[in-house]
Amino acid sequence: MDNPYWPLDNEVRFAARRLLGQPPSGDSHASALTMLWHLAEEEDADLIADVLEGATDAGVREDALLAAGTALAEGEEPNRRLLELITAMVLDEGLDVRDRRKAMHALDDLDLPEVEDLLVRLSESSELKLQVYAAGCLATPVRLRVHRDRVRRLAKSWPQDAGWEAKHVREAVEGFHSTYWKDTEVDDPVLRKAHDELIFPLSDEGCLQAFATLLRSEDPVAVGIALDHYASSNGLRHVLEDGERAEAYLPEVLARAREVLRRPMSPAEVSALNMIGAQHAEPGDAGLLLDVLARTDSDAVREKAVWMAYGVLDEAEVKDERLVAALGDLILDPSVGFYITNTKETAIRVLADSLGADADDILLRAFREGEPKVQAHACYYLVRTGGLDRHRAVLEEVAESWGDRPPWGQDPIELIFGKPHSVHWEGHRLADPDLYRAHKRLRAPTVDESYHRALRMLLESDDEAAVGIALDHWWSPDGAMERGGEAAREPERALVLDRIREMLRQPPSPAELSREYGPEAKHLTALSALDVVAAEEPSLLAEVLEAAASDHVRRRVLDAVEAVFKDAEEADLRLVDALGNIACDENVPVNDRVRALELLDESPGTNSVDALLRATRCPEVEVQAAAAWGLMWEEVIEDHRARLEELSASWPVEEAPWEVTRVRDILNAAKE
Repeated sequence: MDNPYWPLDNEVRFAARRLLGQPPSGDSHASALTMLWHLAEEEDADLIADVLEGATDAGVREDALLAAGTALAEGEEPNRRLLELITAMVLDEGLDVRDRRKAMHALDDLDLPEVEDLLVRLSESSELKLQVYAAGCLATPVRLRVHRDRVRRLAKSWPQDAGWEAKHVREAVEGFHSTYWKDTEVDDPVLRKAHDELIFPLSDEGCLQAFATLLRSEDPVAVGIALDHYASSNGLRHVLEDGERAEAYLPEVLARAREVLRRPMSPAEVSALNMIGAQHAEPGDAGLLLDVLARTDSDAVREKAVWMAYGVLDEAEVKDERLVAALGDLILDPSVGFYITNTKETAIRVLADSLGADADDILLRAFREGEPKVQAHACYYLVRTGGLDRHRAVLEEVAESWGDRPPWGQDPIELIFGKPHSVHWEGHRLADPDLYRAHKRLRAPTVDESYHRALRMLLESDDEAAVGIALDHWWSPDGAMERGGEAAREPERALVLDRIREMLRQPPSPAELSREYGPEAKHLTALSALDVVAAEEPSLLAEVLEAAASDHVRRRVLDAVEAVFKDAEEADLRLVDALGNIACDENVPVNDRVRALELLDESPGTNSVDALLRATRCPEVEVQAAAAWGLMWEEVIEDHRARLEELSASWPVEEAPWEVTRVRDILNAAKE
């Protein structure tokens, strides 16, 4: 995309130059060099050379090399000083291999004889990584014209585990044979020689002549190879020094491809179809495609023919009904496998995108009669073209037949019924028909009285999953909030609070109700809803804290209390009392009791003092120490010094909680 800041390029460039002319300060030189990596001009070469000569920081040196590559590439003649400086770094065996490679990277794109000579020297290095890097630079199509034997020899000498760069070099010396004829060679020696010249040309003229020889031959394999080379980004344009010279051959290539398609069962059909594709297809190609589809039993040919049909139908003002019918028959043809190629999926897409609502009849038939994968894709494209409003009843009927296991992820069911299903009960289907209908209503995109009736029906039911699904819709930003904002939550707020209380007192839900969360689903749902209301409902928070059904639930509620305290000016007395009760409850794990005391210590205001004092009377040293530490404030400590001194004297000296040491230090400091 366009850079909106490009009008400032000159100002940025001048600022970078100014920074590089000053002594480095922090990352000033790194920032300036990063800008010159993108914006350097020929005149910046000497400035970059100054930095490179004086750089002691590896990061600055690396940035300078990147900027140097840009400055050198911008000049009609490269700056000799900068070029020689970087060349010396490349050849300096005292430098780390990584640094020498980065220096070479600043030069390897320059079309200079001295750079090519440098790559040749580096390819003979005893360092394997330098060898591989240099060979990779010599393996570009134009350089390979001169250095193919050298690169091939090097590649054969490397171990198999030499890395991805070595693999790239090996592929380069093998060259691009073709797309669809890799295991086939032409018999005619003249054509075989032309193929070799096309893969590894010595000149652009020779390459184009070899291409024309293959394209104009009567050998279908040779023609297919030529078409593959023209169509592929790794083919003709890749090996030409001037790739634009291939454009002049496009009319002849397309004419030859169509000629191949007119010949019954030509082996080059797949290459011809691939060459024309959707990009070059014309409405007049419909007859060709019909013939190909009628006579072929090749999955590859079908796939390419369907993709070409995309272009035929897309370009035509009046769609060819014969081609539309042929694609519809192919979608339902049981002999055409869904998993071998994307043929059926592509045919569905072609019809939907090209015809819009006019494809409904074919897609609905596929939706009713097709295999499950076909149903799913037909559903997707029907919904995408507005078919949900036109055929909601049919779409819902088939989607319901899938149960909670759609044939293609969750997308088709979500497209039809809306999302979210829920958060913690994803995939669960409510067995009661009325509850199921209520759940469907919640997933629809709008909020009205019917939405609230459905939400209340689920919340008031005796079905644990139904209540959980309703709560998920209530608290999740993608549920009620997405549909109607905060106002959509208010009518059921009191009912939600009741359900939170009940669910957090109860044991976990049956594991089979939630595929992902198992028995934790109910408590996780209620806790998520509690997080939403916690700040406005301290009494509810206090109540569920003391009545938590498990240690896990209690710890999550303590997290909610912490969040509430962070935003409050004064701790609510009900929460303080609840935390104090937890801290003194011998049936609660000591870690949770200590956490409750930590929250009392951090609570806003001074409401927590009485609860902390009460906890100092507990028999556990950990609890006493945590409570005492919470009283070590200037405004509080003197009022309770006697109690704190008494505790300190009773605590052990060794293996005591960290609070013991801190309390004693503060008490002793006050005496001194």
